[in-house]
Amino acid sequence: MSGLYGRIQQPWRGSSITFDLSRLVLCVAVITSILCIGEFVWIRRLTGGLQRVPNDPFDNTFASYLEERTSHSIWHEGYQSFIHNAIPVPIHSHNDYSHRMPLFEALGSGCISVEADVHLHRSELYVGHKTARQREASTLRAMYLEPLKRMIDAQNTDVTDGDWKGIFNHAPKQTIILLIDHKTSGRETLAEVQAQLQPLRDVNYLTYWNGTRRMMGPLTIVATGNAPFSSILALNPTHRDIFFDAPLARLPSIHDDYSTSTLSYTYNISNSYLASTPWHLLRTHPYPIYDNQLPQLMTASDKDVFASQLDQAKSRGLVTRYWDIPRKPENVREVAWSELVGRGVGLLDMDDMGVVRARARGWGRVVMDHD
Repeated sequence: MSGLYGRIQQPWRGSSITFDLSRLVLCVAVITSILCIGEFVWIRRLTGGLQRVPNDPFDNTFASYLEERTSHSIWHEGYQSFIHNAIPVPIHSHNDYSHRMPLFEALGSGCISVEADVHLHRSELYVGHKTARQREASTLRAMYLEPLKRMIDAQNTDVTDGDWKGIFNHAPKQTIILLIDHKTSGRETLAEVQAQLQPLRDVNYLTYWNGTRRMMGPLTIVATGNAPFSSILALNPTHRDIFFDAPLARLPSIHDDYSTSTLSYTYNISNSYLASTPWHLLRTHPYPIYDNQLPQLMTASDKDVFASQLDQAKSRGLVTRYWDIPRKPENVREVAWSELVGRGVGLLDMDDMGVVRARARGWGRVVMDHD
């Protein structure tokens, strides 16, 4: 019997070995994938930098309001006092309507400029980037024009006729810029903006051009997007209170007149207030000119064309603004900010109001050329 058993061929275990090897390869692949994913997440965290913890004075003051744990409205004296005592900084609140507290968080962070994208629908201006929500709470009037008027009213209860006080107590003559980005047809949208500004116009709160000089007010309206420059020029030439956002990368124009002692520019303080361009078109240095390229005599036109964007805007009396500035990685963002602030750029576009507050005093003193 034992001999017979010995002659019986034992089953080969190759299939079992193959199965074990496959499991081993699968385990190695899974572990490698997990490690790669973990490394990718870690690299993303490093490039993204540290996350801001909402714990600054603004966050602490408005925490109960944001979390709806209080019966106080935004017009509570404590909230308004905080906003009016913010330190103004040369920052533009980009897509302001998307923030936790549109308008109020920007002002409470010290921003001197806010942006509202508007869509015209059935004689109403709705605020939003792509498709504005059509409800009363999201109108330009409800979100910006009426609150701004109410805040300026509160600051001007005891001023003399002809004088005014802005929103910021620490800079009472600092105007607030409301940049209205026209997302729908320019002429019709601009006409509705013009009509809705009447309550602010009636109390003389708007910056305007009187035919010979620009008269500053606590609120300056600037039109951009689909707003046509020709429609801005067609406004009342002795009381133009909507200004254009001029193209900073294309300020010199064939219509500029360099033949007189007082140069005449197409974009100037009578029709424009800002001059903006995206970051990738930035040119803070003059065009390089080599000796063999110099004309025998540099004309006024040559000097203007070869000048830096900042100098071109300054000669026209316009405030410069760069948008789409790199946000990540943080070291690139910081270099970009430092470079622009150091060169005297009028406004920096910002999305994160927490970062604005964290760097409030690091942005430098607000210097706006109002004359």
